[in-house]
Amino acid sequence: MKKDDMSSPETRETELNAAELQLLQSSLADAEDRSQIPPPENKKQSKIVKLAKKNTAATVIISVFVTALVAVIVLLSVYLVTSITNGKNKRDYLFTFGEEEMRVKYEKIVIDDVLYVDMNKLAQYAELSVSGSDETMKYMVSDEQYVKFMNESEYAIINATKVVIPAPAIIKGGTCLVPYEVISKAVDTGIEFKSDRAKHTVSITRVTYAVEDILYNEDITFSAADFTAVGALQSTAGVSFEYNADVTQYLKYIAPEDNTPYLMLVNADNPLPTDFEPENLSTEPLPSKYTGQGEKYYLDECAAEALLAMVQAMYRDIPNNGAYVTSAYRSYEYQEDIFQKYIEEYVKKGYTPEEAEAEVLKTSARPGTSEHQSGLCVDFITVGMKNGLNNEEFERTAAFRWLSENAYKYGFILRYPKDKTHITSYSYESWHYRFVGRDAATAIYLSDICFEEYLEFI
Repeated sequence: MKKDDMSSPETRETELNAAELQLLQSSLADAEDRSQIPPPENKKQSKIVKLAKKNTAATVIISVFVTALVAVIVLLSVYLVTSITNGKNKRDYLFTFGEEEMRVKYEKIVIDDVLYVDMNKLAQYAELSVSGSDETMKYMVSDEQYVKFMNESEYAIINATKVVIPAPAIIKGGTCLVPYEVISKAVDTGIEFKSDRAKHTVSITRVTYAVEDILYNEDITFSAADFTAVGALQSTAGVSFEYNADVTQYLKYIAPEDNTPYLMLVNADNPLPTDFEPENLSTEPLPSKYTGQGEKYYLDECAAEALLAMVQAMYRDIPNNGAYVTSAYRSYEYQEDIFQKYIEEYVKKGYTPEEAEAEVLKTSARPGTSEHQSGLCVDFITVGMKNGLNNEEFERTAAFRWLSENAYKYGFILRYPKDKTHITSYSYESWHYRFVGRDAATAIYLSDICFEEYLEFI
């Protein structure tokens, strides 16, 4: 048997003849291509699609409406969640002062996310002495132990040290709100502070100690150690004063027991009434030998006696200094007259009235805002000065050098220093001296500060 004939009948393929092949090809050509037949339609979906195709505008409107509805639902959900959360976060604060509890509305004690304490309430509980005004509040244990806050200021005063605070105090409506972080750090001993921002509680407790089973309150002290200091008032304790003559008869004027009346601030923000006149205006003018040209000048009686002691001492040290007083107390009306006179002089030079007033205000005070009306200050000039009150000329005189080194001993200060014009708002005046009493003048001199800065410390 041949090899090819070994295949079994079951596996051997039979070839189609020509007629059979033609019939098969014809059948395949007539068959439907099933790959191109679309899937069966969902009748409901088909109707919606057909309707959408026929009503395009309506379809767009419905889509927009559905989208907006979903957005509203999402926003409402967020609002509700936020409201619930904030409601929990903004519940009242519970303050405890010793055994006394006090609830305070969240929005009244947490401002710009800063927790505050009402210092007036704390002072009442801790028995601190309180003094102040609409702009400043001072809380004292003693003259040496105190804290002072200025309304909306980035600074505070702690025991005669000016420090930076992270958030301002708010003095308003009989309250003085102070950041909890500030007062809890400022108190060194005597009071214990605890707070829980999560539970909205603040506990303030006096620290006590026992002696033979009797409880005593620990002394309250303040400290500036945890703050950044930007200035300090030098202590005058132990300062000795050397005079070139016996000033015993003048000491009660140079260093009055109460110098409060001599610390009045007079400037554009603190004007005097039009009818103000010093209560103790001297009845006798200053000695003519110290005023020149026969002018009659008056001062507050205490300031006048202190000035007399100072000028006499200056003439002892430099007999031919040629300095004399050229201005002292001025009434409101007098200041008004010279102010208008200065304006007229500028107008004659071609300035408009507004421009003239602006120029005059650089060197002269508006009526009511001049320190001269207080009766506590004088202007000096010397015989050799040819251009009137002139800084450069007066700075070259022996009188200026002497006053710069000795005026404080007699209770006088250089009122408008060269490097403090941004604080005083007045131009430098080397000739203008103001009486404040020896204690204040010495502190200002030693601390190298101006009068406005000194008033912040006390």
